[in-house]
Amino acid sequence: MIGTFAWADDSKELKNVQGQIASQQQNLQQQKAKLKQLQQQLAKDEKAISTMARKLNQTQHKLSDNQAELVKLDKEHQQLTQQAKQQQALLAEQLRAAYQNGRHDYLKLLLNGQDSTEIDRLLHYYAHLNKARAQALQQLAKTQQQLANNHRQAEQSRQQLNQLLARQQQEQDSLSAQQSKRAATAKQLNNALDKGNQRLTSLRQAANHLDRQIKAAQEKAERERAEREAQERAARRTGSSGRTPVVAKLSGNFAGLKKGTLPWPLKGKLIQKFGSNRTSQLKWKGLFISAPAGKEIKAIANGQVVYADWLNGFGMVMVIEHGKGYMSLYGHNQSLLLNPGDKVNAGQPIALSGDSGAQNKTGLYFEIRYQGSAVNPLPWLKS
Repeated sequence: MIGTFAWADDSKELKNVQGQIASQQQNLQQQKAKLKQLQQQLAKDEKAISTMARKLNQTQHKLSDNQAELVKLDKEHQQLTQQAKQQQALLAEQLRAAYQNGRHDYLKLLLNGQDSTEIDRLLHYYAHLNKARAQALQQLAKTQQQLANNHRQAEQSRQQLNQLLARQQQEQDSLSAQQSKRAATAKQLNNALDKGNQRLTSLRQAANHLDRQIKAAQEKAERERAEREAQERAARRTGSSGRTPVVAKLSGNFAGLKKGTLPWPLKGKLIQKFGSNRTSQLKWKGLFISAPAGKEIKAIANGQVVYADWLNGFGMVMVIEHGKGYMSLYGHNQSLLLNPGDKVNAGQPIALSGDSGAQNKTGLYFEIRYQGSAVNPLPWLKS
């Protein structure tokens, strides 16, 4: 009997353990489902922010151009006004001279039997005055027309400025509302990662996903380049006179650049260096530069965009291929200003700094990669 009771107790305990395991597995599945849902929502929020911030950036550039145009028009108005005053003064002086000399001088000359040579000289002088007066009138009329055109252009520019200011305010309000929504999603996601001890796993998965995306983007770019080169060779062999696609050449020869000469992609404070600890088991593969959100990030060298999209763990990411196996990566952006396939010049704005990817600091995550592997960017950048 004792053995029977012992077996029953063991069986009951086994069922309890199995029930606990099943419950934990169910909780784990629920946590994973919740994480996936939050990541999808974060991607949606941050893509919307990227679109809004890009529009706002374009509006701000238009505002800057418009304000510069107004300054130019105001300066031109001042110059034309001064020119008109000078022309009016000259015309007034000519009119006074014409009044003082008057047509009665001609009669006096003729009636007094003045020498014909003197008469010819004076008549030529009066004709010259009349011609100068006519020219002065034409110049004044032209200046007045230019002033009228200037006034019309300035009014149109001011109307556009007011419209742009109103649009900027609307876009800023929409962006702020979307950022608040995104902040709530990011907070929930970070809490879920910490609560389920999933942060290390999530970081590893994000890094592996990034590596796969970069490899796929690089292979695609190489295939497209090989196809264009083959088309160009075929066109040369056949002597085709039609237009053929120009092979994209990544000018600048990144591999030939001296280390320590590349510009920094963003002005800010360097708070994470290549190789420093990210967690107890992971190290940073690039740099994190702290800066306020919305600052323009610039390409470090000439190249071509091969990837521009949202990635879990890195947010809005842009990858630029520079040729010879070199690529640069820009992550945690608020917005991406270019699209895959776009050509890039060194120093060209490509993105806006941010905290996408549930990052708790605003700025830029920056990598340089060679043959797919991350290398220390610091020796390449200006000290």
